[in-house]
Amino acid sequence: MTVQGGASPKIAPPMTTAASPSPRRKPVRAVKPEGQWHHGNLRESLIQWGTHLLDTEGSEAMSLRATAKLAGVSQGAPAHHFGDKNGLLAAIAARGFRDLVAQRQRRLASVDPADGPGQLRAVLLTYIAFAQAHPARFQLMFGPLLGRRDDYPELREAGTASFAMLRSVVLPLLPSPRTDTLSEDEVANIVWAAAHGLATLHMHGRGAPIRSGPRQSTEQTSEALVRFCLLAIAGLAAPPR
Repeated sequence: MTVQGGASPKIAPPMTTAASPSPRRKPVRAVKPEGQWHHGNLRESLIQWGTHLLDTEGSEAMSLRATAKLAGVSQGAPAHHFGDKNGLLAAIAARGFRDLVAQRQRRLASVDPADGPGQLRAVLLTYIAFAQAHPARFQLMFGPLLGRRDDYPELREAGTASFAMLRSVVLPLLPSPRTDTLSEDEVANIVWAAAHGLATLHMHGRGAPIRSGPRQSTEQTSEALVRFCLLAIAGLAAPPR
């Protein structure tokens, strides 16, 4: 899997010979790519290596020691910057939120600012695509692996910015006047919850429990979600007198 900001490392497969039985495969360890991620900014380098470790080997392999080894620094270097493993995970999660925002911004740049439905579509589809492309990061950002979330201002700020971007494309779509009692934040949160639920299902390879007709692709169900959200928002309009 490609690491944000760096090329994918190449890992050589175990050597086997035709004349002898294949030996038991050992867990493949991440190999440090040569010439990558210099330590001009050691904290950022450790976040990148920690993200690489999370992507390639999962949360079980995450540790300050393993991250330091990959980065080629002393074992105490990560503790100096992050305190403990949870602090490193919080920094990786914050980076995940910032990457998600950046990807949405790139997609929004190709959408007419006056196209409200197109803006919502870009933000929701990017969210679902991010979950599929980076499942380990997505689970870290929203799952129970990371504790004491409120202890990390960087994480709170990055998560808030991500939600604010979604809110910024939902609010212009809200009809006026409205008769519902939902606040603007509640509407934005419901739209996020719908997208998050579908993203999580797709990430785990799950579809609808009951189907009628042919199986839909991820793209089809994602587009259906966008249409549903747009219809639901439009349905908040007050009926004409």
